[in-house]
Amino acid sequence: MATAVYAFGQFSDGTFGSFANASVSAETSTEIKTGGVGINQASDVSLGQAYANKTLVAMGVLVQGDDAQNECFASGHILGPTGQMLSIVQGGDYSGVGLPRLKRPVRCVPGVKLFVTTDQGADAVSLASMAVYCASGKSAIFSVKAVDATKTAMVDVLTGGSIGQSLAGERIVCSYQTYPSTKGLNDNQAGNSGFYIESSDGALKLMIPPSAGHSSGSGGNYLAGQSPYVEYPVAIPIGQNDSLSVMAGL
Repeated sequence: MATAVYAFGQFSDGTFGSFANASVSAETSTEIKTGGVGINQASDVSLGQAYANKTLVAMGVLVQGDDAQNECFASGHILGPTGQMLSIVQGGDYSGVGLPRLKRPVRCVPGVKLFVTTDQGADAVSLASMAVYCASGKSAIFSVKAVDATKTAMVDVLTGGSIGQSLAGERIVCSYQTYPSTKGLNDNQAGNSGFYIESSDGALKLMIPPSAGHSSGSGGNYLAGQSPYVEYPVAIPIGQNDSLSVMAGL
């Protein structure tokens, strides 16, 4: 069954853009271009090309399965013409994602592109993803496929580096994190129930539980599968030898 991604963006002049890709693969970062049925806009055009000289201020991403309810949002981001991450983007599943304001507005120029990664909800190890925003305005996403009962490093999706290598000297002020396993990150207590940052001497600098990225519940009691930001009361300083890890428990 196909998985589709839809995105909805608002610009500083009040206008909106619609984006869609009707066939994306799990655990793969995929560009989402303009699209939508019955909408008066050109389709299959990259964000920056379609809306050149506009400023994107808000965006929500929706992941939709075809006759399925196990398709999940993992992470989303906007890349600049030279490959730098301009902004992270929030999302969720069909049950509702809203229109979150971007932490940092994005000026659209040719070469600016929207990318989204999805996963499938299952009672199994899943893709662990953490999107962070720093006090300087820098954004980054770290991700890895978790391993049962094994501490596993999460790496920068653009560079493959550790969090220390990517963000040394930065301070994380907020983040969202996703892990779509249907029974949670630490079902049997063989792992840890949050993603965690440690310094080189093992000091715990951050531990935060992920959201599921999909709906869950029974008897009509469903929770929207969103990726809410966690705003840290004290910013998290990152050193060059810091590590970000996930340890799942099936």
